[in-house]
Amino acid sequence: MSEKYSSEFKAKVALEAVSQSRSVIQKIAEKHDISEEEVISWAAQLNEDAASLFGAETTHVDDGGEVEDVDITTNDEEFAAAVSHGVMSDNLNYGKLIFWSTLGASLVIIFVIGLVYFSQYSLFEAQKEASSRVTYSDFSALVAEQKQELNSFGVVDLEEGIYRIPIDSAINRIAIED
Repeated sequence: MSEKYSSEFKAKVALEAVSQSRSVIQKIAEKHDISEEEVISWAAQLNEDAASLFGAETTHVDDGGEVEDVDITTNDEEFAAAVSHGVMSDNLNYGKLIFWSTLGASLVIIFVIGLVYFSQYSLFEAQKEASSRVTYSDFSALVAEQKQELNSFGVVDLEEGIYRIPIDSAINRIAIED
């Protein structure tokens, strides 16, 4: 039954069947004009033989299989040492690394201290300006109140018969009497 098809065709149909859901197998069979049983059989065979497809390339198997040793030969001694240790030499200049790290950290600290001083100065100036405005506004209100009193008529003491007249009127009366 499945002997008349090539192995490439079988693999193609089996991969298509495995990648689809069970309800799609009938459509796959109709598409390639084969029976559903053949598609299911090929998919099962692919499932059974799938591990052997990757067996030659595998270097480690989790189920207790063999581990393949690989021999690497190279003329580069640094690369050979890196492969044996798992890392390459870093060749860092630790003197420069420490210098630049210290310089960078110092600059950040100086910048933060500068920001703190600037914020304190700004706060002090804002408080000073606010207090000067309050003093000026209080002073302005007091002057306006006194001008109102100097330029208006009013009663100072009703029982004694003392009255207040505008300052300009009082000056004119004093000038006329003399």
